[in-house]
Amino acid sequence: MTGRGARITAVVVVVLLGLLVAVDRITVRVVASQIATRAQRSEGLPSRPGVSIGGFPFLTQVVAGDYRHVQVDVRGRSEQGLRVDRVHADVTDARIPLADVVHGQVRQVPVDHLTARVELTFADINAYLRGHGTEITVGAAGQAIRVAGSVTILGGVYPLTGTASIGVQPDAVTFTPQELTAAGTTLPPALQATAAQLLTVRVPIAGLPFNLRLSSATVGTDRIIFEALGENVVLDPNSVGVSGAGADRAGADGVGADGVGADGVGADRAGADGVGADGVGAAGTGTISGS
Repeated sequence: MTGRGARITAVVVVVLLGLLVAVDRITVRVVASQIATRAQRSEGLPSRPGVSIGGFPFLTQVVAGDYRHVQVDVRGRSEQGLRVDRVHADVTDARIPLADVVHGQVRQVPVDHLTARVELTFADINAYLRGHGTEITVGAAGQAIRVAGSVTILGGVYPLTGTASIGVQPDAVTFTPQELTAAGTTLPPALQATAAQLLTVRVPIAGLPFNLRLSSATVGTDRIIFEALGENVVLDPNSVGVSGAGADRAGADGVGADGVGADGVGADRAGADGVGADGVGAAGTGTISGS
């Protein structure tokens, strides 16, 4: 082959490679857009989520119909008065037949495995608590949780602050005070347990997309970051809510019958101690009466 022929061949190879890369990248955007549309419709999202697909070359994944790593980002979704700042899902092995992609008719996206980070800011949690008539607030205290609020016990009003543990359930989080101090007053030791009970709050985190179930939590500077796992996920616009909502969300306000009151605050705090049916006093502070 002459020098001229070699140069022509090299140019042709470079052009073809460039075209393949361009087609590869364009196909990524097309498939990501289709997945975003199916995710929005099947999960009832108010806006299209951000979707990115990893792996290069991408065309081999398209031909196989198996997308090894897909990331889906949902921002600012609200459910039952609680705003979830972010859900960042990592999807492993999403399956879309090649024919569906070619014809732009992706109907279902079965997913083998899905893990996610669910982020709630303290500002959103406290806004939720205020909306349910309680003045209890939570925030970060290093890697722990700080809780503050006032309780009325035997006619005395005690403004309290302290640390709290985080109890993570699949669809809720509970803040249980561990150490409480009274601001400017001395809380009798015998009343510590009662005060801790009155300042305990349970926040339901229902309606997460992709049938997510919370498993653990870490404390950030302005938020709580939950680890979550998706179960039986199929993005299917013809079965809205099936992949993202279990039967345990049924109830007067969409919360399961696991003891959550109609207002979304744990009703298991109500009882003979005189605490209101929503777990907080009428004025938003815990109350206990006695003779």
